[in-house]
Amino acid sequence: MRRLMGSTKNFGEYRESLHLANPPCIPFFGVYLTDLTFIEDGIPSIIKKSALINFAKRAKTAEVIRDIQQYQNVPYPLQAVPDLQDYILNNMVAAGDVHEMYDRSLQVEPREREEDRVVRVLGEAGFM
Repeated sequence: MRRLMGSTKNFGEYRESLHLANPPCIPFFGVYLTDLTFIEDGIPSIIKKSALINFAKRAKTAEVIRDIQQYQNVPYPLQAVPDLQDYILNNMVAAGDVHEMYDRSLQVEPREREEDRVVRVLGEAGFM
């Protein structure tokens, strides 16, 4: 059965499918980053009027990290494919220096100035 990864109910369907999956698998890391952001921003680090560390916040953070780590414990049974390795290495060498590629990228598509980006975003949103 194929399920979509909707963000409704805090990615509930995705989380359920992931917990039912047999490792190895690669989870979508954005869900965990969202969880960690909500914990960091939404739960105070210090308990009000006591100056004590909020241990519950630390426990929730540890729970998310443990969930991530469980997917790192199962190795992938990958086999080396020499032809593919050679292809990748040859193309990396042929691509040249990463700094030269970056400079060329800026020539082809220069960075957008902050003022221009603000005007573009406001225009796309219908404010201008």
